[in-house]
Amino acid sequence: MVIFASNFNIIIKMKKVIVAIFALLVTVLTVDGQVFVGGGLGLNFSDGQSSSGNTESSGSGFGFSISPQIGYYLNDGLSVGVSGYFSNNLSKNTTTYPDPTNDREYKYSSDRWGASIFGRYKLLELGIENLSLLVECSIGVQGGKEKQTENEITREYPRSTVYSINARPVLAYKLSDKLDVLAHCNFLSLGYQYQTQKNSVTDNKSKNHSFNLGFNSFSDLNIGFIYKF
Repeated sequence: MVIFASNFNIIIKMKKVIVAIFALLVTVLTVDGQVFVGGGLGLNFSDGQSSSGNTESSGSGFGFSISPQIGYYLNDGLSVGVSGYFSNNLSKNTTTYPDPTNDREYKYSSDRWGASIFGRYKLLELGIENLSLLVECSIGVQGGKEKQTENEITREYPRSTVYSINARPVLAYKLSDKLDVLAHCNFLSLGYQYQTQKNSVTDNKSKNHSFNLGFNSFSDLNIGFIYKF
């Protein structure tokens, strides 16, 4: 654990590093080159009912997420940029019993945010026209808050902040000279995370770190677009 002590101090300062590199990127964007923007928008809805004996349950939910990014092509094979993320999810579930005093109503809400700097390098063409393999490396910070209400009694979950370093393969397909499609998942990804949690009620704090290797997982498929100016 002593070996990682200095690494933790470095990762805790990532917010300052991200701000500094963002300022540098804004400066770079003022010179001649090719700027691109991109990102995605996600929406989800849920609604359902069920019954078991004299018990009935119903629930509904709504959520959205946005993930903008802006970057700069240094050359045909190398690009750098910054990206952001925000999501909000709300859900409500009600369970009714023959005895109304046992009825339960649950409400849940969460807000999550994130920001990162990234670099992408084209490794090779895959033999299919306009399809290529990239490697993407990023340094980022994420945070969020969650709360749940049961019959008007609200409980807030500990707030967490995650600092991360990640590398992953990305597939890029060129639709036109201006528009590309990017796709990635957990497969062959490599990452390190340092997480802090703070309980707003007790003021207790906790810290932990983890390494991640996506060797046999194809979960969390993400598809996005970038537009080149």
